[in-house]
Amino acid sequence: MKFLSIEERKYHHDDILVSTDWLESNLKDPSLVILDLDSSDDYSKGHIEGSINVIDNYFKTSLDDRTHVQTSSQISETFSKLGISNSSTVVGYDRSSCLYSFRLAWVLNFYGHSNVKVLDGGLPKWVHEKKKIVTDNSKSPVSGNFVPSDPIEAIFADKEKILEIVNGKKGYQILDVRSDDERNGINLRGGDRGGYIPSSVHKEWVNFNTSGDVPILKSSSEILEIAKSLELDPGIPTITYCQGGIRAAHVFWSLRLAGFKEVMNYDASWREWGTDHSCPIIDMT
Repeated sequence: MKFLSIEERKYHHDDILVSTDWLESNLKDPSLVILDLDSSDDYSKGHIEGSINVIDNYFKTSLDDRTHVQTSSQISETFSKLGISNSSTVVGYDRSSCLYSFRLAWVLNFYGHSNVKVLDGGLPKWVHEKKKIVTDNSKSPVSGNFVPSDPIEAIFADKEKILEIVNGKKGYQILDVRSDDERNGINLRGGDRGGYIPSSVHKEWVNFNTSGDVPILKSSSEILEIAKSLELDPGIPTITYCQGGIRAAHVFWSLRLAGFKEVMNYDASWREWGTDHSCPIIDMT
């Protein structure tokens, strides 16, 4: 199986992705905090040496309320407990096509920490290349001191912004990255309304990755071809949404890497919009 390198994919912000070779050669760097972003069961079956397993890979206000990103004080506690300080280089990896790693990267950037990396291809690529994994999960993080900045609102969208656009505010594009069944209302994901946000276009997030057992992010040109097919303009501010801002964070970075100038993640996404019956929807059922 041959993979295009990060450089060959010609991204516009290629410093966020790191190769498996890069991580392997930097495992002993004391400034590095490596986070395994999947379940504790997955972690115990095998993980990258020195990595720390997170409790909540959504980084939402609680494990019961999965709507909004953690507050500044919560984020400070969460990341400090994971051993992260403002001087740390954070590397995230997962087993889910970088889905949770891109979520981590969005959350850290939202709170002003841009020194975060995503392992290209995640653990599947690491294993495919026969790099070392371990099953000893005894590592405990040394407490860090993460002091978040004020939220970076330029990469965040809320319900009020979406309402302005739906009600006629020009100059924005909305991209729904949920599954077909979610958009057409067959899969309500536990909610009481199905459908989609008016004026949004649709492409499920998995289409931004290559296929196969070891998916990686598509090249910049391939992502732009998807955007073109949806009549999305890279020069117009674009808002991604899904069910809870996780898949939307993946496509947020996909578009950014492909050269979109201004991208925002509707963090609360359909979990909020579909529940609030004052928010207009297109119901396809």
